[in-house]
Amino acid sequence: MTALVWFKRDLRIDDHQPLYQAARHGAVLPVYIIEPDYWQQSDVSLRHWQFISAALMQLNTKLQALGQPLLIAKGPATTVLSRLCQQYGISAVYSHEETGNLWTYQRDLAVKRLLLSLNIPWHQHRQFAVFRPLSSRDDWFTLADNWLKSAVTPTVSSLPFIVQPNWNLSALAPTRTTDLPLCQSWQSATAATQTCNSFFATRCSDYRQHISLPAQAVQSCSRLSPFISYGMLSLRQLQQQSYLAMKTTKKPRQIQGLQAFFSRLRWHCHFIQKLEDEPAIEFFNMHRGFDGLRETDFNPAYFHAWKTGTTGYPLIDAAMRSLLATGWLHFRARAMLVAFASYHLWLHWRPVALHLAQCFIDYEPGIHYPQIQMQAGTTGINPNRMYNPIIQSQQKDARGLFIRQWLPELGSVPDSWIHTPWLMPLSMQQQHGCLIGLDYPAPVVELHRAQQSARAKLSQWLTQQDHLRWQQQQQAVFIRHASRKRPVANKTNNVKNQLSFNW
Repeated sequence: MTALVWFKRDLRIDDHQPLYQAARHGAVLPVYIIEPDYWQQSDVSLRHWQFISAALMQLNTKLQALGQPLLIAKGPATTVLSRLCQQYGISAVYSHEETGNLWTYQRDLAVKRLLLSLNIPWHQHRQFAVFRPLSSRDDWFTLADNWLKSAVTPTVSSLPFIVQPNWNLSALAPTRTTDLPLCQSWQSATAATQTCNSFFATRCSDYRQHISLPAQAVQSCSRLSPFISYGMLSLRQLQQQSYLAMKTTKKPRQIQGLQAFFSRLRWHCHFIQKLEDEPAIEFFNMHRGFDGLRETDFNPAYFHAWKTGTTGYPLIDAAMRSLLATGWLHFRARAMLVAFASYHLWLHWRPVALHLAQCFIDYEPGIHYPQIQMQAGTTGINPNRMYNPIIQSQQKDARGLFIRQWLPELGSVPDSWIHTPWLMPLSMQQQHGCLIGLDYPAPVVELHRAQQSARAKLSQWLTQQDHLRWQQQQQAVFIRHASRKRPVANKTNNVKNQLSFNW
């Protein structure tokens, strides 16, 4: 009996249910498939491959130590699996359920049809606290708690040798015609254990206080999201480790930081469940009453300035340039980038989402699209957040440390002008070597005028909607996606109270 274990976004051997179950029944052929069509999708980039390729090499080392190295194949999944099943007499296929984008879901449907035609069973196991199908959101917290508290799967101790794969990652690497630049090597895919240990040992002490401060967030945030996104760390293990550390430490700041981190691990699965329940929100407004709101006013020049970090607003530009360089950004800056694009620049969230998906090393579709729509104000059940980039800059980066790090052209600008350099008199611009419009761009929009315009457009849009139909759609979104521990009937009034926009 030889089982094929298909590794996807689960590049580890610990708490790996498919690998463990397959090994219980005989020999195991571990496989990773590089799918050329996937790498042509609009939400991926080769910086993702930059991270994945290093993770695959590490996974192969661990599997090799168990006795059977990783086999890496390139081609459509159905073609590769059909060939391998016949070549090695595969009796069953094991994998995690992939909670990815629509492309991966449709690919999995094609694989399911293939394996059914070959009469080969496919055993899919849960990767996160995400449930397919979920009959009611009322039950989700209980289900999630039970799964996250459940016993961790034992680690396989050995695997019978089947074949010595002969693969070359450079030769197998996917290609794209146009792409973002690769990331600076500020966080290696091989540093999962080191990054995790340092967070629990010391860095978590400042997590709660510094999570929204750009200059401090790189050190104080866990920075574990890429390892979770590609399954190098088990979310279940991580949550149980967080709980244990929270209960055993005697340091109040560590307890506070771990409590905040623990809650965010739960939100991880909560958001992925949204896309699992409604895959269409990758493409369409969650509340369909917003269809047509921004589609006709898209400004390509604004979009270019935003995605290149040249809007003229220092904190916005520093955040984007930091992301372009490193592939990572703390949450407040992510939310601010989306909100600024959606309101001040009046850009539709879909191209904004695709650009950010390509940028983020930790791109997780199930978190990405619901969060983008929350910040763009198209869910209908969340308050609109129109961040003021100047106030955010003054509050979160008062001395301009983060701004100067990523905008060297503003390096000599005094603290008093660092948040609004366009207001400097010409003599001061010359004195500090930063001519606005030459060394650093002038703002692409006037802030208060852009805010007023966005509010006016939203208000006008709402007045044009059928009030009853709007509330019915809002209620439907709430029932399907809202977080709750009590049945939805107890919260109906809350939904009705959220109809108005809050600024």
